[in-house]
Amino acid sequence: IFYVSGGYKYAMSGEGLGFLHAPDGFCPRPVITGWFAEFGNLTGPPEGVQYRADAGRFWGATLEATPFYRFNGVRRMLDEAGLTTAAIAAHARGLMQTFQGAAQAGEAGRLDRAELLNPVDGDGPRARFLAFRHADAQTWRKRLLDAGVITDVRDDVIRFGFGLYQDDADVARLIETCRRVL
Repeated sequence: IFYVSGGYKYAMSGEGLGFLHAPDGFCPRPVITGWFAEFGNLTGPPEGVQYRADAGRFWGATLEATPFYRFNGVRRMLDEAGLTTAAIAAHARGLMQTFQGAAQAGEAGRLDRAELLNPVDGDGPRARFLAFRHADAQTWRKRLLDAGVITDVRDDVIRFGFGLYQDDADVARLIETCRRVL
């Protein structure tokens, strides 16, 4: 399995903190890399690049440590508040379920006429947004923005994100705003 990800959003590390998993033997000599890629194998002769055998062979140049400090600070803050990843995900899921129910019941403007692409269903891991497909998605985004609601729109899909920093009152205001402007 080969995958790459980062901590920008849900891990709250901000930009610059990412990770990579590369299968053994995959691309043993990367074309684009930096001098950190050699640190794990400094035993060879001082000529050429002695790439590491692990995923470190993909490292770039000088490491920017700030995102790691930010991530550790956020994790400490969450620990002190007793907030686990599971608790945060459950909080967001509850907010999404409330909004999804209102949208499907016709209580959030014309969202009931849109196709809900990723409904909340079950308790498994999922992204913390709801995506609705409708030809008017761009117009809806503009109307919501004019009303002080920030959404993400990609072509004919409008996305509503939910997180730790929102509560039931925020979702009630969102539902009312959608009812009013959509």
